[in-house]
Amino acid sequence: MPERKVWWSDENYLTLFGRQTSAESADQGRSSAIASLPINNLYPRSIVLTPDGADAIAISLVVASTWEGRIEHLPHTRVVERWNLATRTRRWSRTLPDLPERGNSSAHADLVTLGPQGLYATRCMRVGAPAWDTRCLVAALDERTGALGPTETLSYTDSWFSWTGRFQQASAGRRFTLVDGRTNSSPYFLIFDDRGRRAAWVNASCARFAEGGPEERPTILIDEQSSLEKNAVLYGRFNLIKDASACQLQQESKEAEEHLNSRSLRHSSFRWLGGGRRIVWSSLTQRGSERGLEWDELPKAHVLDVDRVGLPGPLPAPPGMERKRVLLSGSGSDLYAQADKGFFHLEETGFVLDSAPPAPGYVLNQRDDVLLAGNYQGLDASKFRLLLGKRQPGKGIAWQRISAVSQFTPDFVSFEDAGRPRILIAGGKEGLQWIDARTGQMLLRSCGGGAEPPGRCSDKGETDYRGLVMSSARKTAFTMHLGLQSIRYNNSFAEIELSTGKILRSFPAPDWDTSAPLDLPMGWVEKERRFWIEGMLMHSRRASVTMVTIPEGGAAPRYDSFAALGWYPDFGADPEGRFFMFGRDHDTIDVFAPDGTLVVTLGTPDDGAFAQARDGRFACTGGACDELRCVVGDVARPVTDPACAAFRVEGFSILEELARVRKARD
Repeated sequence: MPERKVWWSDENYLTLFGRQTSAESADQGRSSAIASLPINNLYPRSIVLTPDGADAIAISLVVASTWEGRIEHLPHTRVVERWNLATRTRRWSRTLPDLPERGNSSAHADLVTLGPQGLYATRCMRVGAPAWDTRCLVAALDERTGALGPTETLSYTDSWFSWTGRFQQASAGRRFTLVDGRTNSSPYFLIFDDRGRRAAWVNASCARFAEGGPEERPTILIDEQSSLEKNAVLYGRFNLIKDASACQLQQESKEAEEHLNSRSLRHSSFRWLGGGRRIVWSSLTQRGSERGLEWDELPKAHVLDVDRVGLPGPLPAPPGMERKRVLLSGSGSDLYAQADKGFFHLEETGFVLDSAPPAPGYVLNQRDDVLLAGNYQGLDASKFRLLLGKRQPGKGIAWQRISAVSQFTPDFVSFEDAGRPRILIAGGKEGLQWIDARTGQMLLRSCGGGAEPPGRCSDKGETDYRGLVMSSARKTAFTMHLGLQSIRYNNSFAEIELSTGKILRSFPAPDWDTSAPLDLPMGWVEKERRFWIEGMLMHSRRASVTMVTIPEGGAAPRYDSFAALGWYPDFGADPEGRFFMFGRDHDTIDVFAPDGTLVVTLGTPDDGAFAQARDGRFACTGGACDELRCVVGDVARPVTDPACAAFRVEGFSILEELARVRKARD
């Protein structure tokens, strides 16, 4: 970029990194994050900043499902989007027309160009005949609105070319763009003009534009080992100079990439207390084969009251367990901690020893009902043994074994039918199971239709129920039904009547990648209107959370997917449907309103805590203040700078910040 050097990574959203150059900046010469954009299941292929540095324009490959009368997967679809870096909101999005020839989407090369002539999206692909033939489609777009303008098709027969997308540099006058390319294992760089057309190519293992220089004939610095004879055709249009510093930019980019790859991956897990009144989350640093671990060290767990003004604070350890590993579990209104044989329940005063569970396992809870998914049982050890617990004030939990089992970590809802307590469990291929909460006996089972008397579901794969979310009236619930995996577009979301199991309505669901067992848990994003479901979308090769907007009056559902880092997303949604959260590395989480608007960012490094709102207000304690920056204009300043005093507050209330967002929107 002309004003500053920027790198980007698509890990856990699209994050832009830049080296600070201002002499007034607290981070001069240091590479730091500029913004993290919640790009929805897109693979960014090319990015450019606007001249003022306020917005980023990216061309991306779509990997999410779309609705075209049925669920369609369009792996070749490209979109161009413009994002504001300060507010992390999308200004516009435009789908690009198809390439003249279809082929392997990963072999296509993409470039977005912003220059004096306007905004252009260039897409190229190699075609089979003749042997050296590259076809490109250049589309013009309106920089302000994204409106699609004229398109032209170009063909290059001198050689086929592609580019990696890892290195792009605009000339000082934004007249040309230099892109790292490859052909026949010979390193070279492509030069595109400000209309997205290929202008030339440079034979060099590294190259960059010199700072300054004439706009019409910019100077290109190449490595000293490059052959000037092979680049003779460039003389007259570009000024080529061998220079020992030519590799400087790529070295910096390599350093930034190595820095990103060397960082430990910290995954967060979220729990909700008091119906969403308090949030508890904990982070676990994982490397390599340790990625699948689910243990949390309690000293790294934090708690925050969503309605009080303040910062996250450490979660106290259970008595006697200060230096031991525990498993945090629970959902909805309670939090449990298991360490060795101890079983603890979080009260207002801290963790209190509870009755010992009859078996190790994962605990789910709703109000006073608790479900324990214990060890596998059965001849093939393929099913969870489930136990139902009832919390008794002052007496802990009374446990009873129930006749329901589950192939995956189950979801469940509790309700009353004619005054009788019932539990409905989604048990994967075991179907939907209705349990009498008093006796533990199964009353009904659904294997792919209405509820029937207890019986065994067939092994043909017609039934596979994952996840449950209950309506506020506690009369109906939504569930995910996976159909035969040999048939595409065979999954559905169904709303069922709790008392009878009758399907009230059903609508298509995306195809999930079930090559490995997935629990596919569900929950509300916005009560009665939108729910979320975790999984791994086909073609995406990454975990994601999909928001499903419930259709009304026969309308088609809407799907919005958020990509995430790791197999299981670092994601949590308030049980009341007021907000949701995504975890980022370094113990940092983003809080979003139901419509996807960023509300506040929270951080809990090893020493202290910080929080920052979208308008620049911030709070911090301890060592977190050493890393936090206040941005005044375009300059990053330490939070001790007098210019930051106007932005500093004591803390944040998530509910108050949500009210601010709603007021601004309305």
